[in-house]
Amino acid sequence: MMPLVGLMVRPFPEPGPTIRTAMEQLQQATVEPPADEEELRELAQMPRPWDPATCTGLMRSELWAWLDLVAMWVNEQHLWNVTRPGIPECWPAHPHLVHDLAVLACSRYYTSFAVTPAALEDWHRYALPGFLERLRDRLGDGCQPGKHQPRPRRERDESHASTRVRRGRRQRYRDDVERAGELAAAASEPDDPKPEHDDLHERW
Repeated sequence: MMPLVGLMVRPFPEPGPTIRTAMEQLQQATVEPPADEEELRELAQMPRPWDPATCTGLMRSELWAWLDLVAMWVNEQHLWNVTRPGIPECWPAHPHLVHDLAVLACSRYYTSFAVTPAALEDWHRYALPGFLERLRDRLGDGCQPGKHQPRPRRERDESHASTRVRRGRRQRYRDDVERAGELAAAASEPDDPKPEHDDLHERW
């Protein structure tokens, strides 16, 4: 016989009061969108906990504490075999995980507003497996317990953001805008007799 050792499942972690209030207000706005222009502007400026970069102060502090609990909950309640890496203990050092985990946590919390199991079924069927697949694709076998690894593509990203390379891209943008303006000006001029040889490459 399998011994009984307490709870078979653990409840999903509750977010802090600031996050709860914000998410309930946003949920209410989907049911009854504000008609007043000022209220719409206020709604647009509200922080979204599923988009951590929009959060500041107390909400941001609550968000990190909540996501830490959610990460442990997902690993303990939804993973069994070690063939899937799970959410590593160093998840705060992985921006892609921070973004993804916030969406996963918020979408799971919103299932608590549902009056049928359909939303939770979708979370189990689509949101969680999709998250775990992206986690495996992006992290691979990296970051084993106690062995955080630096970002392998760091050198590429630093090159992409370097001053020299950014100047080159900005020059390309300017060239494009200038050329588009020339083409627009040429198109607005009175029609000239069509040339005998209409070469597509010359027009570009």
